[in-house]
Amino acid sequence: MASFKHAQTIFVGSVVFVILAIGFISLLGSTRSSAPATDTRAKAGITATLKLSGIVSSIDDTKGIIIVNNLQFLDATSNLGTWTVTPPQGFIIGSVGPGTKIMLTVNPTTFLAATHTLTATQIKIEK
Repeated sequence: MASFKHAQTIFVGSVVFVILAIGFISLLGSTRSSAPATDTRAKAGITATLKLSGIVSSIDDTKGIIIVNNLQFLDATSNLGTWTVTPPQGFIIGSVGPGTKIMLTVNPTTFLAATHTLTATQIKIEK
């Protein structure tokens, strides 16, 4: 009779343990992060831009591109080399010529290092 009582205690203990484990796991699964949720649409609307400067080497009116030498980030001194720049819509490509120093605002997604091409969102002529 003692072994039956011992087996029954082990069985009841195991059932209680399984019920507690299920409750604990469900509690962990339903706990949310205390960090505030951010709206994905709001994140998509925020875009950082790159600021670069360089010297116009040449202009290709037929392709609508500007070749820029000595391209560099505004806060850096390292020369990134020669790049092909597609100007923004409405930019008068004839307003710059070889030797003109320009400042570019660029969307990072159009800054293609492998091909040394970029699309400017804004071009300012530096004096």
